[in-house]
Amino acid sequence: MAERSGVSRAAVVAVCLGVTALGLANTYGDNADVIALAERTACGAGHCAYEKLREERSPFSQSFTFQVRLTEKGRERAATADVECRRAYLLAGEYACRLTSGGVPASAKP
Repeated sequence: MAERSGVSRAAVVAVCLGVTALGLANTYGDNADVIALAERTACGAGHCAYEKLREERSPFSQSFTFQVRLTEKGRERAATADVECRRAYLLAGEYACRLTSGGVPASAKP
């Protein structure tokens, strides 16, 4: 009975350490690829200029606010875009980003 209890405790400790490591990696790890994905999401299609105004990171998601500028037919359009990126599985998997507010108006997208 004591053997099973020791194995259970070791398994729980291992799971807790693993979850903590994943959370720390999501919060403090390199996120250059997530920023690039968020920029593409903020603009949609086309070539935009970006200025990152805000970045927020947690173990479960990353949020960004961009000032997006799109030059089309000699005219510049600007907008603020809020983007949220989450992993496919709570703490693991590929990031997917979605526009939560703002962005370049649909008529301005090529």
